[in-house]
Amino acid sequence: MKTLIIENDAYLAQSINNKLVDRGYECVVQKDTNLNLEEDAFFDVVLIAYDVCTTSCVNLIKLFPNSITIMMIKYVTDDTVTKMLKAGIYDYILKPFVIDELIRKIEHYKNYSKLKQEVSFYKNYFEFIEGVLDTPIPFTYNLPFIIRSNSQRSADIYAMRYARLKNIRFHFLNITDIDWRDISSISSSDEIVYLIGLEQLKKSDRIELLNKLSKQNILLSFISKEEILFNNIADITSFRNDIDFNGEILSIKEYEKVVISKYEHIYSDIDLAKKLGISRKSLWEKRKRYGIVKPKKIQKNI
Repeated sequence: MKTLIIENDAYLAQSINNKLVDRGYECVVQKDTNLNLEEDAFFDVVLIAYDVCTTSCVNLIKLFPNSITIMMIKYVTDDTVTKMLKAGIYDYILKPFVIDELIRKIEHYKNYSKLKQEVSFYKNYFEFIEGVLDTPIPFTYNLPFIIRSNSQRSADIYAMRYARLKNIRFHFLNITDIDWRDISSISSSDEIVYLIGLEQLKKSDRIELLNKLSKQNILLSFISKEEILFNNIADITSFRNDIDFNGEILSIKEYEKVVISKYEHIYSDIDLAKKLGISRKSLWEKRKRYGIVKPKKIQKNI
């Protein structure tokens, strides 16, 4: 990380410089506010000694709006702390200080800035996908309830919109990765579970699972046109977001290959063949023709 050190105490400035360089930082040391920097110079971190500000540090701070700025001060006052925080510094540190404590603050805010960028990235991605897909405003159902949809992506967006509306957070699980018969062990009063893959259960198992959900903090997705009985169901199957072939018009053979590859891990051979309107033998022949290798089921140790 590129770091600017503005400190009029030459010994302290050199000590900070040496410690940061040892940790892989690239440092520039200035003894006063006459910076003489290139116009497009950028620093990840800016360390400012309050003493070097002959008039006001505010203007100096505003030169680095996107940097982690830490003020080095000798005493705490409204001028040295409150006004500086309002001007945009991340934090302050009292002199004299241990250099390792300053480095700890820098590392903390570096991780904080990275986390903010990641949150912003995923937030922008979610809002982009939300704008592309046609999904309704979520019902304010109390948990548990089921999202019945034509596509997993639509169900996921609906679930995320519900989470934002209710200001809650999910723990994401796939029904194939848990022992659904012990469903009470995966949810609690302080943890909400978003469980996908309900359509992968046999109808009898599905009924058994739903009978166990009366007071569980669970939101489920059900990607199927099949009817399902439950008290609270958000049915968004009328919103068609299930066909996505990257904007291309596929031939019948290409369509068959895409559908078989996409859904064979979800449906049994019997159900997949039935949905395609072909026999199991024909499904096997198409796999062979298109070079599709059916994934083997992994046996779980009990």
